[in-house]
Amino acid sequence: MKDEVAQPQAASKNIISRYFTVLPIFFPLIGLFLLAMTGVEAWQFLGSDEVSHLYWLRPAVMFLYFLFWAAACCGRKWGGIAFVALTIANVAFSLFGPDIMLKQAIGDLLFVPLPASLVFAFLLLFFFRRLR
Repeated sequence: MKDEVAQPQAASKNIISRYFTVLPIFFPLIGLFLLAMTGVEAWQFLGSDEVSHLYWLRPAVMFLYFLFWAAACCGRKWGGIAFVALTIANVAFSLFGPDIMLKQAIGDLLFVPLPASLVFAFLLLFFFRRLR
């Protein structure tokens, strides 16, 4: 009976320890930065009637960035591929997308004023061999 209770705790501790130990320490720190940015975006736009409801997609996209980065920090190759694909889609939409309100809402996430998503994607590609 005690073993059944101990296993979920060990599994969650294993995920947390893998998050911080598989890749160099700046990867988990970038993940925490992405989680904080998700919180900031949610705080600014969720529930606000001053802006269009399309701006409510910003925290969702930021959470996807965090989720894929966290999967990559745990050593999952699919997380790295998904982060790079999301970055490519976001940058392409920002540069070549039609000039509509959706582009104004989510087109500049982690891209303006500094292309942080591109820097993060290059870091991820540099360490891609360490993922499984």
